Amino acid sequence: MGLLRTLLRPLGYVCFAVALLALKGTAVILGETHELGFFSGRLARMLSRYPELARPGIQIAWQVWAALLALALSPADPITSWWDEAALGTLALGALWGRLFGVRQAER
Repeated sequence: MGLLRTLLRPLGYVCFAVALLALKGTAVILGETHELGFFSGRLARMLSRYPELARPGIQIAWQVWAALLALALSPADPITSWWDEAALGTLALGALWGRLFGVRQAER
């Protein structure tokens, strides 16, 4: 059972990072006036305040992204078009957009 947990732990981290991103996306799409948007925004902000929760999932997600990009750029690429590289680049740009161009929060 310990070996199975060790093998599945990175998948759990990636699922957590995707779920946190989905909460943030729901808050943006629905807005603060909608009950679900308000709740998901508060939940996403609460979880983001604790980096010990979010950091491992985000690190593993970036490692999975780097491995997929390396596979997409390698000669053994299973998809022969350039769309997989474009999709991975767009995904990275979307993830970095808020950090690069987002509104900075004031220090507490």
